This record gives sequence, C-alpha cells and structure tokens, in this order.
Amino acid sequence: MLDYVLNLISQYEDLLVMVGVISAIIFVVTLLLTPYLLGLIPEDYFSCENPHKLEIKHVGHVVIVVVKTLIGLVLFLAGIIMLVTPGQGVISILLGLFLMEFPGKRKLELKLINHNPTYKALTWLRNKADKPPFTR
Repeated sequence: MLDYVLNLISQYEDLLVMVGVISAIIFVVTLLLTPYLLGLIPEDYFSCENPHKLEIKHVGHVVIVVVKTLIGLVLFLAGIIMLVTPGQGVISILLGLFLMEFPGKRKLELKLINHNPTYKALTWLRNKADKPPFTR
C-alpha cells in the first residue's frame, strides 16, 4: 500500500508542486487583498434601512456589475478551495458573497453579519485597513 502511494506521488509530482504553488499564491493574494476589499464596503452597509441599491443607468454600470460579480465568484471559489488548503477560506467566501449580485443576497448578508464570530473577524480585518467597524 505504501509503495502504491509513493508511486502515485512520484507520478504526479509536477501536478502536486503546481497545486502547492497556486495555493501559496492564492493565500498571499487573499491575505493582502481581503482587508483592502473589506475597507471599500461602507461602514453603514448593514444598518441602512434602504441598502445600497444596484442602479444601472447605462452600459458602463452593467460592465461594472458583471466584473464585480466575477471577482466575487472567483473569491467565493477560491475560498472554497482554501477550506482544504492554506488560506482564509471563510473570509474569502464572505467577501465573494458581498461582491456578487444574486437574489436573497441582502437577507444572507444580514444573517452573516449578525453572527458574532463573523462580525468580530470582519471588524478585525477592517481595523487592518484602518477603517471603522461595521454598524449593525
């Protein structure tokens, strides 16, 4: 059995190294990017009765929404990968969800921000970006 595992490792050594390097790169990028992106969210985002509504006035807004949603999707998928590899998986998933546009997003955001451990983690990361904590 051990010989079989060692044989598999030697066969796929290049692939394993590549996965390790990609994992390390994603870890460093999310480590640097997460506080900055969380700092871009207004501090009153979760406490407003009338949340920051999506307004599409011209084609440029559509492009911005699509790009923002794609970045959110990439962060969401990277967060799922980082649940089993090194990285900030849960925070990346949350940040990806905050950036994406989908039905029921507001209800999910409010549920997540009212969870104390999540709120504390987001507040700590916002402090790293020299931003005040979210009001809820």
